[in-house]
Amino acid sequence: MPVLSVDGRLTTPLGRLELAHDVIGIMLHPKDKEAKRRRRSALAMTLLGMRDHDDELEALEWARSSFKRAGGFKTASQSLPYEKQQAIFLRQLPYILASGNALPLVWAMEAHHRTKLVGGASLGKAIAIMREYPVCFLGMSERGLWSAWSRYKPVAHLCTVFTFAFYEALQAPPGEAAERVKVAFDQELQITLSTAAVYEQFASNFRAHGTKRPLLGHAEMWSLRGIAADETHIPPPLSPAMLAVAQRYKAPRNIADR
Repeated sequence: MPVLSVDGRLTTPLGRLELAHDVIGIMLHPKDKEAKRRRRSALAMTLLGMRDHDDELEALEWARSSFKRAGGFKTASQSLPYEKQQAIFLRQLPYILASGNALPLVWAMEAHHRTKLVGGASLGKAIAIMREYPVCFLGMSERGLWSAWSRYKPVAHLCTVFTFAFYEALQAPPGEAAERVKVAFDQELQITLSTAAVYEQFASNFRAHGTKRPLLGHAEMWSLRGIAADETHIPPPLSPAMLAVAQRYKAPRNIADR
């Protein structure tokens, strides 16, 4: 079971900065340690190159320390420039958002509509809803949505809280969107991770009708340690139109969890 430790890392600005970078790195590269290391080195090198007399000393010290721990110039020379990594991230974004939308949809069905759905809540019904009501994964095929889930399911709970922050940022006035995301992964990081923890809890306990496997098993999921789950959180009910899509859905034969 891969573990991300939160213990003692939320109490200082430097600790939050390091933790937020680990969260984003794991979310983007859940199975690729070398990619996470290159991203850390490239980001640190970028911060060092942009430093000036107004920079916070803690942020600069984190950049220097991260650059060294990530392999320094040896790793940086092997990595893509940070700008290119950001371009890659933008290509990944629809898949991250698709994975991040899936868990709240499944939980909403389970919490509010279980008795109205043949076979109850399921990932297949969530995929069907996303096909008919796409947001930032416009035009993604059903196969693409399943592929997104397969790729990012070890970090689906992290994708979920990133998706929440992203959608909130879309509602912000022009010029404030990036700041809204930053707040979620800096000043409000404890709230963000508490929400991720409760989605981890749901995913590891929910079992679709007719299957013994949880939606996400502990062996495959990045588990948060040292952060209490927000037990007050529950996603809102589906809209009537989305519920109708779920009610029309018919799972493929012999695939119980779809």
